Amino acid sequence: MLYDIIIENGTLIDPLYNKHQIGNIYIINDKIVSPPKDNEKIEYKQKIDADGHYVMPGLIENHTHIYNGGGDTNLNADVIMLPSGVTSAIDQGSSGWSNFNLFYKSVVMNSMMNIKCYLNVSNSGLITEDYFENIDPKFFNKEMIKFYTEKYKDTILGLKIRLCRESIKDMGLKPLEKTIELAEELNIPVSVHIKDLDELKEAANMLRKNDIWVHMYQQTKPTILDDEDKIIDEAIKAKERGVLFDVASGRGSFSFDMINKAFKQGLKPDLIGTDLVTYNVYERPIFSLPYTMSIYLNLGMSIEELAKICIKNPAERMNLSGEIDTLKEGTIADICIMEIKEKDVTFNDKYGGSLEGNKLIIPKMTIKDGKVVYRNIEF
Repeated sequence: MLYDIIIENGTLIDPLYNKHQIGNIYIINDKIVSPPKDNEKIEYKQKIDADGHYVMPGLIENHTHIYNGGGDTNLNADVIMLPSGVTSAIDQGSSGWSNFNLFYKSVVMNSMMNIKCYLNVSNSGLITEDYFENIDPKFFNKEMIKFYTEKYKDTILGLKIRLCRESIKDMGLKPLEKTIELAEELNIPVSVHIKDLDELKEAANMLRKNDIWVHMYQQTKPTILDDEDKIIDEAIKAKERGVLFDVASGRGSFSFDMINKAFKQGLKPDLIGTDLVTYNVYERPIFSLPYTMSIYLNLGMSIEELAKICIKNPAERMNLSGEIDTLKEGTIADICIMEIKEKDVTFNDKYGGSLEGNKLIIPKMTIKDGKVVYRNIEF
């Protein structure tokens, strides 16, 4: 049997089937295939020794902005993310219905990565950081939003809205109310940026199962903690209803003070999005998805937990469970190889908080559709 790639001796992490074992991966064309039978002659084009490394399905960036060329915040996903072991990504509302066609043709269809998105309820999405998009419900074009979410139902996962004092102005929670009404009609979830929002508790009560609470550890009051640093009942009840909590760290949307207090009370993320944009990529405190994962590894989460919330959970959001979140034979060969390096490292937040750690996740190789698209020079 002639294999295109054999990965040997790696520690295989399969988050879909909860497997953690030493083993080999065999690839022909773009698929993971069965291992050779006993006494079968083995030939290969490339063999990779992954001894001492973790071999997992490609990482999935749950929260980023990748409408490259469509606004001043948007990244080139292939250039930035493939070297970090990320093979799939979810864009969080960079486009609205009026510019979705160009986003779809220029990014979704042309990327090497698997790209899906949330459609912004604002007609033109996130064009610039200089001002907030218009989320006044009187400008929602319901018919066009319905048209695009139905026509591109394999790409558009739900609706995105940003809620804060400056974006809602004197409208209160009317924009969220109308967004959820529309999402109910379309039977899709809503991803909700919640930051610097006086109506936080009321907004939390409106969220439904599979809606996403974005920026869970942000520290601009009000927050998920009350004045006595206890998790608010509204957040607890939202979690019980099946609302998903996303880190979406960004430059200033998390603090170690918030994370530590929430962790002690058991509120951990369902999703780890970086909220990477042109202004924070390869810059601390976020840098990349593996760097952000390293923070939570040093906070006590296991590599299995991280694989679940950075691969399995977002794969479910993308409706690709069983396809991109497993190393099972017959599935697409989207694979990342990582080293967990023992190394003293200090993680910082924007607010003067820090975390002293001794582990750093280092991407060593990315395989997309059975092809090596990134390899660390030392690997």
